[in-house]
Amino acid sequence: MKKAELLKLPILKATPSMMKAAEKDVLKSRHSGTYRGTGNGYECGMYIRCVVSRGILKAAFFLTEHMKTGGKLPSYELYISKKENRFITYDCLQKKWRNAKLDMICWPQYLTYSRWEYISEKDYMLIKHYLETKQGGYAGLLEYQLRVRADELKRKHRRETDPWDLDLAQTPALPKDWERWVMKEGVPERFIYYEYQRGGAKSGYCTYCEKTIPITKPKHNTEGICPVCKSKIKYKSIGKAGNVHTETYVVFLFQRCDVGFMIREFDACKTFHKGEYKTPYCHVSEVRRTIYSPDVEPLSSYFWGMYKQAQMRWIQMGLPSPSRRLYDRCGPVYTKTMKDLSRQELLKTGLPEFIGKANEPYDPVRYLAVWKKIPQLEQFVKADITALAKACLANAYSFCNVIKDPNASELLKALGIDSQQMKRLRNNGWREDHIIWLQYEKKANKQIDDHIIDWFVQNNILPEKVAFVSDYMSPAQIHHYMIRQMKENQKQCREVLTTWADYLSMAKKLGFDTSDAIHYRVRKLFQRHQDLVELMNQKALELRAEEIRGKFAGIEEIMISLSGIYEYQDDEYAVVAPRKVDDVLLEGERLHHCVGSSDRYWERIETKESYIMFLRRTNDPETAFYTLEIEPDGTVRQKRTMYDRQNDDIADATRFLKKWQTVISDRLTDREFALAKKSKVLRLQEFKDLQENRVIINTGELRGSRLVDVLMADLMENPDVQQGTALPAAA
Repeated sequence: MKKAELLKLPILKATPSMMKAAEKDVLKSRHSGTYRGTGNGYECGMYIRCVVSRGILKAAFFLTEHMKTGGKLPSYELYISKKENRFITYDCLQKKWRNAKLDMICWPQYLTYSRWEYISEKDYMLIKHYLETKQGGYAGLLEYQLRVRADELKRKHRRETDPWDLDLAQTPALPKDWERWVMKEGVPERFIYYEYQRGGAKSGYCTYCEKTIPITKPKHNTEGICPVCKSKIKYKSIGKAGNVHTETYVVFLFQRCDVGFMIREFDACKTFHKGEYKTPYCHVSEVRRTIYSPDVEPLSSYFWGMYKQAQMRWIQMGLPSPSRRLYDRCGPVYTKTMKDLSRQELLKTGLPEFIGKANEPYDPVRYLAVWKKIPQLEQFVKADITALAKACLANAYSFCNVIKDPNASELLKALGIDSQQMKRLRNNGWREDHIIWLQYEKKANKQIDDHIIDWFVQNNILPEKVAFVSDYMSPAQIHHYMIRQMKENQKQCREVLTTWADYLSMAKKLGFDTSDAIHYRVRKLFQRHQDLVELMNQKALELRAEEIRGKFAGIEEIMISLSGIYEYQDDEYAVVAPRKVDDVLLEGERLHHCVGSSDRYWERIETKESYIMFLRRTNDPETAFYTLEIEPDGTVRQKRTMYDRQNDDIADATRFLKKWQTVISDRLTDREFALAKKSKVLRLQEFKDLQENRVIINTGELRGSRLVDVLMADLMENPDVQQGTALPAAA
């Protein structure tokens, strides 16, 4: 349709009868009949005329308010070409062309409360017949426009979906025995049905054996073993069973296709209808297809789902990743179609062997993704180190740190261990953390007993965590020392290790010779640790401040820069930024907490992970009140006063801090948001580690509490900038 030609079509004006009817109409309060309630409207708010000329349907819309003032020309003109399946609207008042549908045009509000629109019977039928719609008039025009938009949307979608359908057209037919295999092997729930009789039924029907077998004293819904096929079963009394539905299970099918092969994933379940237990119904629905090239390179992947809120169909998804999937999608594999692939495409993957050795369902799509990232997975499987293969599959990205030489063809060289260590690895069923200790053992050229390595791994201790003392003590000595300290002090392993490292760190700062056994293997560790804490507190603030400035160059420049963004006060409270290292040290002294004595806070300030701020009363700014640890976006990690406590006044202070967060949010720049994003990741990882290791607070009012619970309760994320990330549920 050419716009210039459309304007040459016959001009439609309001007829005398239309003008007369509009002149008599009066604006009254009316109910819309919808949620819009009551408003002012006419008896007839719109008049419509139409004509077909040169194959084009022209519909003119006249508004009552214009006609009442003598206006005979339409407000809008709608042009429809049935041949081109197109429409366009001309705004006669604004002299503009519009592509909007009728329901999207800015009509006067009174139309909502007007009772009806006027159109002659002739024009009504003209619209209905020309457009082949169910109705004529406004409703028919809108029905046609909606149909056009739907067709346009379908064409737009097909530009995306047609290549998908072409790719999926190579999907082979299902094997002839596929459904029977799913019934027998894919859905593992099996039952023995029996007729109740006094003294116990003597026979029953096994749904796996598919025949009547002898049984002894069965009880409804109790588990047992089939005496014939040895399967785990559940007894079902025919009189009580009713309809029995199994859980839904995942099953996999490998098939060749035009470009290589595909892995198809299905959900399957069975239903045993009442009285029809010998002929169960099997429901199998396909949920995912992944297509591979002959060299096992993933080409495309699809899932069955709702596309654009329009239809259920196959939708392209991202290629398989070694990372853990959102849900466990593990299940048995139909092996008949794998045999030919095992001799060619899958020959060097180890997948067929893994399926045979793992003795448990697994996701073959994820297996191949991990194998692509860590080719040594094949060697783990074929060397019969199944435990190591499972560890590799469980966390592929962290397992990469175990591989010393990714390009090595030999497994021993890739892992950086020798043949004897490999034998221990296989015999003990060890995993990745054990390998790290074996690598350390080989580097140190001194064997570590298996039970000691096991103890370290069970307590989540890697060589790097005992590096602070490994120059002076062997792993065996470290093990014996920690066992003794744990027993004497009734402490957990993690607490002993942390206290030991902290003790030696303080000893070095105080000038002790930590290479002397009297210091690095102190008899009463926790008592000596407390002694050094007191010594550190007694050290002059000036010396400590000078030490910090030397160790963390530029730390005061960072602190000074914070005032413009984070300082704020109202009539009651103020948030103040420290200017000097001495300010923070003095704060720690006054409130008797560790903000100045622990390097971790200075490290966080230096890396801009978090900052130390002071909360003061506005009328007493020189008196220490609360110390804050904040993230760059205003998230408050900690708010603590004397001896790491929180008093009754924390409620009022918290209300002020929420107000403070709102104020500073407007001051934050992209730089603060980028820093906050990294800070949040580090904080969540710290919380996760504390949660997994069950770190307990040993002193003060919070003694016996889990540290992660205290920190999470103290946390105040800035609601004006935070989107939130949930911490995993406590174990």
